[in-house]
Amino acid sequence: MSAKEHCKLDTLDKELLQHLQDKFPVAKSPWAEIGKRLGIAEEEVLSRSQRLSSLGVIRKLRTILNGQKLGGCSSTLMAMRVPADKMEEVVSIVNEYMSVTHNYQREHDYNLWFTVTTCGGKDLRSTVEEIKGRTGIPDSDVLDLPTTRVFKVDVRFKFTDFKDDSSDSDGKGIPEAEMERTKMNMDDDPNGTDHAILRAAQEGIPVVKEPFEGIAREAGISQDEVIARLKKLINCNVIKRIGISINQRKVGIVANAVVAWKVPPEQVESVGNTLSSYKEVTHCYERVTIPGKWEHNLFTVIHGYTRESVVQFAARLSEVVGIRDYLVLFSNVQFKRTSVMHPY
Repeated sequence: MSAKEHCKLDTLDKELLQHLQDKFPVAKSPWAEIGKRLGIAEEEVLSRSQRLSSLGVIRKLRTILNGQKLGGCSSTLMAMRVPADKMEEVVSIVNEYMSVTHNYQREHDYNLWFTVTTCGGKDLRSTVEEIKGRTGIPDSDVLDLPTTRVFKVDVRFKFTDFKDDSSDSDGKGIPEAEMERTKMNMDDDPNGTDHAILRAAQEGIPVVKEPFEGIAREAGISQDEVIARLKKLINCNVIKRIGISINQRKVGIVANAVVAWKVPPEQVESVGNTLSSYKEVTHCYERVTIPGKWEHNLFTVIHGYTRESVVQFAARLSEVVGIRDYLVLFSNVQFKRTSVMHPY
C-alpha cells in the first residue's frame, strides 16, 4: 500500500481507536461511555467509529477469546519452499482451509508461511498431511513447527499513551478458585446460552448504537442478560477483552516481520517473557525445532511503519536478551488473514 492510500487520522481518531482496541465498554450504551472519556457526544463517537469501519481502518469489533481457557485447539506454523511458477496454485489450495488463519509470502528460502489451527476435535495432523499432499510440496521443502508454549498473543497498536488500569478484562484481582468456578459454570451451561453468545460475538459485533442487541436476539435472551454474561466471561478470562481489530496497513504500519530466535533451551522462558513485555511484539511463541533443518525455536511478530524501524527494533531486542542468532523474515504478500473461529 502506498503512502497515498493511508487513511488520514486526526488526534481524536487516534484516541478513539486506542479506546476501541483496549477497552470497549460492555454496556447498553457503550458509545456514550467512550464519549465521556473523550469529552465528546455519543453521536460523534458512533459516527467516527462507523466512518473508520467503512474506510477499512477497523476490520471488526469482536471478542478476543482465551483459547487456553476454552481448550480443544491445536496449532502449527508451516513453511514451504514453493517454486515461483507454483505459488498461485499452492496459495489457492492452502487458503481453502478454514483452519488456515494467516498466510504470507516471506523473504526467505522457505517463502510461504501459514498457520494451521484446528478446534473442536478436528485433527491437526491429518489436516497438515492433507495440505501437504494436495500441494505436492515434498517433505524436504516443508517445515512443520507446532506451538509448544504461548508467551503472548496481543495484536494492539499504540496510537496514544492512553492506559486504563481500572479494567478487569484480564481477570486480575479475581481469586483463582472463583475463576475456576465461573469456568465450570460455563462448561455446565445447560441451555448453551453462553456458547450461543460467544458464537455470535466472535463473528463480529455490529458498529451500531446498541451493539449487543443483535446478540441478545440471536441468543433468545434480554440485552441486559447478554451484557451480564459477557462481563462474567470477561471476569473469568474466557474472553480476554472486547475490542476492535485494525487493518494496520490502512494507518501506515506497513512493515511486518516474523523474527525467529535461536535460544538455548534453559533460556527460553526468561527470553520469551522479556520479549513479550514489549508493546511492539504482538506475538511470542516457542515452537519445536527440526535438528539440522530448522533450529530457531522462539518466534516473535513485530509491526512497524518502516522496514528500517523493524530491523532496528529487532537489533535492540537482540542486545537486551543477548541472543545474536536470529532471522528477520519480512512479509512481501499477505494472502490471508482471519481469526480462529471456535466451534460452539
